[in-house]
Amino acid sequence: MDRGTTTTENAPMITAENVDLSNCDREQVQFSGAVQPHGAMLVLAEADLRVLQASANCATLLGTPAVDSLLGQPLEHALGQVVAHDLRDLLARPGTSFDSGPVHGLRAILASGVFDTFVHRVEGGLILELEIVRTEPAPLLDLYSDLNATVARLQAIRGLQAFFDLACGQLRGVTGYDRVMAYKFLDDGSGDVVAESAADGLESYVGLRYPASDIPAPARRLFALSCLRHLPDSDYVPVPLVPEFNPATNRPLDQSRALLRSVSVMYSGYLKNMGAHGTMVLPLMKEGSLWGLISCIHHSAPLHVSHERRMAAEFLAHMLSLMMAAKEDAETRDYRLQISGTIDHLVRSMIDEPVFHHGLTKRDPNVLNCLNATGAVLAIDGVLTLMGRTPSESQVRGLVDWLGTRGAGEPVFSTDRLPSLYPEASVFQATATGVLTVRLIPHRPDYVMWFRPEIEQTVQWAGNPDKPVETTEANGEILLSPRLSFALWKQSVRGRSDPWTNIELQGAADLRRAIVDIIIQQADALKQANRELSRSNVELDTFAYMASHDLKEPLRGINNYASFLLRGHAEQLGNDGREKLDTILRLTKHMEDLIESLLHYSRVGRLDLSLVATDLDVVVDEALMTLGSRINGVSVKIIRPRRLPTINCDRIRVREIFSNLVSNALKYNSGTDQRRIEIGWTSSDAIGTPTFYVRDNGIGIDPIQHRRIFEIFRRLHGRDAYGGGTGVGLTIVRRLAERHGGRVWVESALGQGSTFYFTLAPEAVPTI
Repeated sequence: MDRGTTTTENAPMITAENVDLSNCDREQVQFSGAVQPHGAMLVLAEADLRVLQASANCATLLGTPAVDSLLGQPLEHALGQVVAHDLRDLLARPGTSFDSGPVHGLRAILASGVFDTFVHRVEGGLILELEIVRTEPAPLLDLYSDLNATVARLQAIRGLQAFFDLACGQLRGVTGYDRVMAYKFLDDGSGDVVAESAADGLESYVGLRYPASDIPAPARRLFALSCLRHLPDSDYVPVPLVPEFNPATNRPLDQSRALLRSVSVMYSGYLKNMGAHGTMVLPLMKEGSLWGLISCIHHSAPLHVSHERRMAAEFLAHMLSLMMAAKEDAETRDYRLQISGTIDHLVRSMIDEPVFHHGLTKRDPNVLNCLNATGAVLAIDGVLTLMGRTPSESQVRGLVDWLGTRGAGEPVFSTDRLPSLYPEASVFQATATGVLTVRLIPHRPDYVMWFRPEIEQTVQWAGNPDKPVETTEANGEILLSPRLSFALWKQSVRGRSDPWTNIELQGAADLRRAIVDIIIQQADALKQANRELSRSNVELDTFAYMASHDLKEPLRGINNYASFLLRGHAEQLGNDGREKLDTILRLTKHMEDLIESLLHYSRVGRLDLSLVATDLDVVVDEALMTLGSRINGVSVKIIRPRRLPTINCDRIRVREIFSNLVSNALKYNSGTDQRRIEIGWTSSDAIGTPTFYVRDNGIGIDPIQHRRIFEIFRRLHGRDAYGGGTGVGLTIVRRLAERHGGRVWVESALGQGSTFYFTLAPEAVPTI
């Protein structure tokens, strides 16, 4: 099969024969099928070390028989008895792993020269690489002393910039390259040169940014897998493997970790364009991810670095990765401690405040002081609290709605380019181009938000980032090739804010956990209080029932004696006596009404509900029928916009709720010309709990009194005004709604009528 048409299971494989800048981010670089010419490769069957594949230069470089005659033969046929025996001993050595990358085996002396050998395991066998030794090995003791001194200096230095400046200089001294750069990847795949050591006369690359296309994703993946990637001569001619496919797998050989693997033609072309004749690249890792690279470049000529010096450079790169994280953490320690201390203050404030979120906004420090931001918003239960420089309230509500569409599974969200994700933000990007949010409770629009303004930046690119390729014509086809120009290109970048750091993201997550913990604690405390209140209510109901029942008998006796005196001794008592007895009778009647109401109220708290599927339209019909004479007497219009639903409830008790509310609406509609009472329902919360209402156009209620009207025996008017009453009807309505797991409330203003709402089941409860 032609390598240019090699396919994977789903699509043509991008290889050296068909790669260009339009598809290099999908190139299967690890399946290059070739090696660099400064070494040779043998692929061996692991069981018996038979040769399965060999690079085409084995005969000329190693002095072996022709490649075709090597295939299928034992290792001794290729390298001789002595070298093969030593390699077999190496492979049999206990405790040596060949799975994680090339292991330096031995220095093989062949008729054609001296070679370093490297072995590692791949699917389908072992890869044996033989790299020619071109120079005398560096004295190990001198290398060790230099490395030891370098590590000590790196450990002692303060500041990340000075750390990388020193590291680049030391690595240049160890390796001999003209230029050594430290390169940091950014979130979008592009990268900045953060430090450099270069020979005199070379233009500095420090501060330049390279587009993501310069190091595409497959190359970054391989850099993360390999401790070191060495290319002595960028102008080399690749040496193919024979046969093309590994006979053990019938697939191209995976050379992800091979030292001699031929590089992408796009990479070698890129190096030639920038005047690099030889390179070595070492990865910088942080927390298991590729943070950046140490890139070594030789401009003056090809450069082959010995194995010993490469190992010294690899060791230094490992130490840089380990120490780099500590240096970064040291630079940000003060900020981390500041965030942590502010969160501790906020937690104490939330605990001290009756309403927990007031502790985030009403004290100093507040939630705005938690992070380096210019504005903050707290959105709780639909109420917005704006602090610092923020978008308008309507703009924030639009942002909250947009955040809700992103799903409930993202407790922390951040971006430094909000308008690119949420176009509506372009109108307020001067205030809030960067946003960091934490969602407190899934499925509820409760957020803490921080904002950062747009900051116009000037980025210095190594060449035009909008033209990272050149077009060439070959065989009548237009091909995309690496760019030729690396001249400084300045670009003004808008629509960005300062990025949010990992420390800030972690701080926001920590604050969210603290808030959620307090919500849970307060919910547990509320549950305990409700249990205690329920127990107290039961005891109070029992006492009220017993007291009201026991008071009825002596009250009845007083009423009877007063009536007897009034009937039998009216003449002897005179006018003054009869008036006093009439007063006693009126008071005992009022007292009896109060006791009867109290008895009724106590029964409501003691009775067991009979919950069955109930058509509430029928229940309302029954309630209106019992009030028929009163309705007809005042000529009121009853409005029922749509049918009421069928729900599980206690039919008799719900009928009492409607009767009390309609009776209340009739009573306080006096003096209105067009009296109306509307009975209906809505459904608005997340689980569709019906909300019922009784609305009138009567005298209305002062908002100050909205809570008081549900208190027992509470009347807002004189005892006999508006038909009189004991003031217990709305209290009973509240108790009956609560017994069903619901609640009751009123919306009203003086002279504008009243709407009493109630539910008969728990509403949506947030899950944390």
